[in-house]
Formats: sequence, structure tokens, C-alpha cells
Amino acid sequence: MKDFGSRYTDQYFENRLQNDEIRISCFKQEKYFIQKQLATISGLPLTDDIELNGIVCDVGCSTGEFLQAVNWSGQKFGMEINANAKLIAQKSGINFEKNILNQTGFFDVVIFRGTIQHLPEPFHYISQAWKALKDGGVIIFLATPNANSIVYKIFNTLPALCPELNFYIPSDISLTNILKNFDFKLLKIDYPYMNSPYANFVPDHINFVKSVILRREPKFPFWKNMMNLIAQKQ
Repeated sequence: MKDFGSRYTDQYFENRLQNDEIRISCFKQEKYFIQKQLATISGLPLTDDIELNGIVCDVGCSTGEFLQAVNWSGQKFGMEINANAKLIAQKSGINFEKNILNQTGFFDVVIFRGTIQHLPEPFHYISQAWKALKDGGVIIFLATPNANSIVYKIFNTLPALCPELNFYIPSDISLTNILKNFDFKLLKIDYPYMNSPYANFVPDHINFVKSVILRREPKFPFWKNMMNLIAQKQ
């Protein structure tokens, strides 16, 4: 198999050091999404101060900026292919000794944030996530491209995609079915366009019409381009 890791150079991580305000805003919205779903599972009232805790594995954790930004208070484990990003993540408290490929019934939460499309064997990783989770544990997909969006259906691409780095482009339908086949129960799908800090409602819709007419590649956020999803191990 080719060394796909060499494609993720240090330059790829330059804006993943909590130095991108829009990304940080997205993290905050995703934190609320997780808080809301975990509150539902536990039967607790939803409040802004719900701690994100439990033993977590962040698959493709980059520099660790997501878990750091959402103040994850439980044990933090990660998986990362770039050596320098891994070192930075370690400094933020992420441990790399345990992951979904070497544990069984250990994690409370497994997170794929903008990751699943980059994995050469995505279904294997989902299967391993199920194995590595405790009973009742949850798998979370954040900032995940959705092939069932109107933009992808028309243009066969999305602004967030890099063809040389992508293997599997999920849709809300396919990913839901895959999780069901691996004995996960879908809890919630969210399409964060309207609340996304990247969105600019009127220009986005104007650009959509222009792109359709001119048949040019879309480079703007739009409805259902991205999704957040959470499912629970049965």
C-alpha cells in the first residue's frame, strides 16, 4: 500500500493550532451538539456547562486542537499520522498508547472529526470503533462531508474535499446504513449550515445559481454539504 501519510505535510497543519478563529467557532458549535446528545442519553437537563468527559479516542486528532478547544475533561487518546502534529497533540494532553485498533470495550466515545473520508479502510475503522467502545458508548462524526447534498449531486464534489486525500465520500443515507449494519443505533444527524460561521446566506445562494449556470466548481458552503452524526453502540 502507498504511504498516504506523506501527503499530510506539516504545511497541512499550519491552520490547526487554534489559530483559525472560524475553526474554533465550529468547535464550539460541535461541542454544543455533543453536549445536547449526551444530555439526552443521560436524561440530564441541557446546560452550557455540561462537561465533556469519559474516555475518548479522537481518530485523526491533528494537533489536538479540537479536544483542547472543547475542554474535554476525561482521558484523551488520539490517532494521528503526522509526526509533528502528534507531538503537539501530546503536549496538550493526548495519549497515543491506546486507540481503537488495540483496545476492546475501553472507550466511552470515539470521534471522527473531518476524518472518515481520509481513511483508506473506513469501514474497518468503524468496525474497530464498535469493538473498542464500551456497551452504550457513542461514535461521533463531525464536520463530515455529505454526498447526499444537492451540491454534491450536481457537481460531484464539495468545497471541503481534496480528491488526492479522499477515499470514501459518505452520505447521510450510506453512513447511517453502515452504522446500523455494525450494530450502532443512530441518535441524531445535524446539518450545521445555517449556524456555521462559514455560511453567508445571500452570497452563498447567488454563488450556487452562478455555479449551476456556468458549470463551475462550487467553493462555498451550502445546505447539507456537511453533517454531524452521533450513534450509540448496542
